[in-house]
Order: sequence, then structure tokens, then C-alpha cells
Amino acid sequence: MSVKRYSVGKYIRLSQESTGYHRSGDDSASIENQDDMLTKFISMMPGWIETRTYVDDGASGAHFNRQGFKDMMEDVRTRVINLVIVKDLSRFGRNYLEAGRYLEEELPALGCRFIALTDGIDTETGDNDILPFLNAINDFYVRDASERIKSIVRAKAMDGHRIAGLAPYGYCRNPNERSRLIIDSYAAEVVRKAFALRVKGMSYAKVAGEMNKEGILPPRLYYFVRQSRETKSVTTKTWTIRTVKLMLNNETYIGNTISLKRGTRSYRDSREYKRDKSEWIRVENTHPAIIEAEIWDKVQQLNCAAKEKAAKYKESQQSLFSGLIICPDCNSKMGYFSRKKTKKDGRVVNFASYGCRTYTRSGQTVCSLHNISEKNLKVIALRHIREISANSTLDSWRIVESLKERLFTSHNTDKSTIAKEIRHLEQQLHMIDNRIEQLYEHKIGGIISNDEFTVDINAAEANRTTVDGRLKLLTIAAGEAQDKLNDINKCAALVKEKSTLEEVDREMLEAFIDKIEIGQHTVINGVATQDVRIFYKYVGLC
Repeated sequence: MSVKRYSVGKYIRLSQESTGYHRSGDDSASIENQDDMLTKFISMMPGWIETRTYVDDGASGAHFNRQGFKDMMEDVRTRVINLVIVKDLSRFGRNYLEAGRYLEEELPALGCRFIALTDGIDTETGDNDILPFLNAINDFYVRDASERIKSIVRAKAMDGHRIAGLAPYGYCRNPNERSRLIIDSYAAEVVRKAFALRVKGMSYAKVAGEMNKEGILPPRLYYFVRQSRETKSVTTKTWTIRTVKLMLNNETYIGNTISLKRGTRSYRDSREYKRDKSEWIRVENTHPAIIEAEIWDKVQQLNCAAKEKAAKYKESQQSLFSGLIICPDCNSKMGYFSRKKTKKDGRVVNFASYGCRTYTRSGQTVCSLHNISEKNLKVIALRHIREISANSTLDSWRIVESLKERLFTSHNTDKSTIAKEIRHLEQQLHMIDNRIEQLYEHKIGGIISNDEFTVDINAAEANRTTVDGRLKLLTIAAGEAQDKLNDINKCAALVKEKSTLEEVDREMLEAFIDKIEIGQHTVINGVATQDVRIFYKYVGLC
């Protein structure tokens, strides 16, 4: 009777609450002990080859968004392993619904055997009536632990403790009681300065600009500097409207602690949502105040007035030129803003414009406005497209036909080269698969040692990963070439359809234009000018 061969994947998980206690490996739940137990069992089973080990250290079993688990399932789907073994069912996961789906549907459908060693679960035997009950018990454990943790957190919040997160700018955590705050003297002075500027009537943008002008480190960058750490994020290096707005509306600065602004919908769903203000826990006088109550009240009045004024403006995610307009100075995409204006005759009209987002966030010390009205930009774009079409040296049809000819030649050349390489790579994959098959046979037959098998199989699988990755890239490249060809055909159709264009529309802009650069307003010889540069797809600046 022949022995069935299995490529075995060991899955090992240590829960979040256990990581602090089992690092030494003294407990049976530790990473090391789980690994040893599974390895010994595999070594006793004829035809079983220990192929890979997947570890999630400090990962909750309440969800399956774990890197080790995802890597394991990918190997199951690609037939690298066909047997998954765990110490017990709770190591696999504690979410009743998801665990059941994987164990009773997905793994069997993929032809993968599953064993939970100490629970006596083996999907090949078919005698696993206890499986749903064990899953339910593991799920109940997570739910019970979640409720207990929530009760503890709520009690601490009611007592005015700071539950989580970094200390707000202007404060640091009390070294003797980490859930309480003490004042950071330097940063506190900056906070007072921001409130003082606001009381003088400065807007959020102007306050941010003043901070940037004086070279004051913004809160996030200040934190990294204090920690002697570097940050590559551009957003942390300047004061922005958002930074100032959050600071000037934060009750922490008058000595209050507000907790539980966010929550999760269930112990199975870790995604956060914003709670209604009525659900927040607010405790007064929990730490020293930086801002006096009188100044706080004045600033809040100004903030409310600014909020009412801002309601007249509207920033939209989608507009006629959305995503196409670029600030040439800071290279950021320009924002779209609209507001209602009342004409002299009493008519109310919408006024739409575009402006540099960096300027609106951080002020003129970082960039300038580069603003332009949508009405003027539509006129400029329409005139420019008409001029391009009318120019005999840049006739629209000639451009399209030239591009098609050039792309067809390039596409056909690339297609031939790619096809040859794909055939070569497929042959390599076939040879590698044969080699892997041979290695398993030699291991089972005792022709090679365990150490030789491990070295050779790792090398073969690494080679297979490299070849397979290259094959996927070539497939993507072939698709991209075809997409370009489709774009050109679409462009040709639009030129014919809109040859008598009276007004620009979104379809035409997306088909023809790559980007539009809006320069800053300047005055030359007493005449106001603004540089607008339009870059066309496949052609560039015209």
C-alpha cells in the first residue's frame, strides 16, 4: 500500500496578551514549544515533508488579517502545501464564523487537509462533529475578553485617565503616572502664541503661516526631534490649517480630558467609527491648563464664526479639471473651491476657482496661491485646443495617426519579445516543478538527507518565486501596451466626434490632457499676467 505524500505547513500563533509572558518559551503556548511539538509529530508520520512554518507573533485570533496566515493561505492556493497543522484550534483563530468558513469550505475545496493536534481534529477522518463547538467556545473567549477590556477602559475614562495615544502638543506624560499629563514648557508657549494670534483675528492659515515664518517646529516634527528620530513625511514638516484648527479646538488645553471619541462595532470588526458627541466621556480639571478660560471662550467664538463662513465655500473632490491642475512651484495638485456670490442686481451665482493646496494649508511662507477661476481656465483650454487643431503642423488627425503608427510598431515589437520570454519562463517553471517533484521523491526514498533536501528545496522554491514574479510582470507589461493602444483609438474617435467643440467637457480633457500648470499672477509693465501651461498626452507641452 503506497503512502500518501503531504507537504506540511506548520501554523503557529501567539496571542497579543501572551507575548509578554512567554518569550522564554517556558509555557506550552510559546512559539518555540508549538514549533517543537509540531515538528516532532511531523517527523513520525511517513510521507509527510515539513515544508514551511508560518508564524504570527502577538496577533489576535479575533480576525484573520494576519501576515503569517495570509502567506499560508497563498501557499495552499498555489499548492506549495497540502496539509496545515496547528497545536490546537484556538491557534488557527477564534472567530467562529471565519474559522468555520476556512475549515469547512475553503481548505476542503482546495484539497488541503487540516489537523489541530491537541484537539484531535483531522479533516481527513471526517469524524469532526466537535469542530463547530470548539470554534464557538474559542469565539466566546474573544467576546468575553473584549467586554471585560471595554469595561476597564470605560472605568479609566470616567476617572479622567488618558486612555491611549501620544500626549497632545504642549504636554508630556507624567513619568510617575503615565495616564496623566504634565506641561511641556517650550511647546506650551507655542500653544499660547497660537491662541494669542487667533484672538487678534488671524485665520487658521495666517496662524500657520506665522509659525512657519518664525521657523517653529510643527507638533509632529517636534515629537520626532524630541525622540531623536527622523521622519521622511512631508506633511510633518510644516504647520498647516488642519494642525492649527485641531489645536485651537482642543479642550485638553483648558485642563479637560475627552475620551472614547471612537469605537469599534463589535469584537469581530476592529474597524473604528466616530462616536456621536453624546457618547464621549468628558472629565474636567484632570491636568494643569495651558490656556485660560477667558481666552478659550474668545477663540471658540471666532472658530464658530469661521465655521459659518466656511459653509458658504465648498471644496469638491470632483470638478471639470479635478486632478489635472498642478502647482508648478510645489508640484501639488490644486484644489477646487466654490462659493456663492451676490451680484449688484441681486442675483446669486456660483463662483468656482482653483488654488494651491499647499498654500491653503500652510500659508505664503511655503508656497503661493496660483489661483485661477474655472471660467477663465475653460476659455483658455478651449482656445488652446482649437489652436492645436487648426495648426497645420500639428493637425489633430496627423497626431493621432502618427501616434497609432508609432505605438503599433512598438506594440508589435514588444509583443513578439514578450511572447518569446514568456515561453522561455514557462519552460523554466516546468523544469523547476519537475526538480521539486524529484527532490520529494529522493527525500522519501532516502536518497538525500534532510539537510540536503532543505537546502535544495529552498533554492528551488526561491528560483520558482523569481521566475513566476518575472512572468507576472511581463503579463502586466503586455496589458499596459494594449491599454495605450486603446487610449489612442479613443482619442481618435473623440477628435472626430468633437471636431466642432464649443465648450470643453470632462471626457475631452481626460482623453487629451496630461496636466495643466497654473503659474502665479505677475505684473509686467503694468499688465497683470499669468502663465498657464497645458501638457498633452503622448505629445507633451504644445
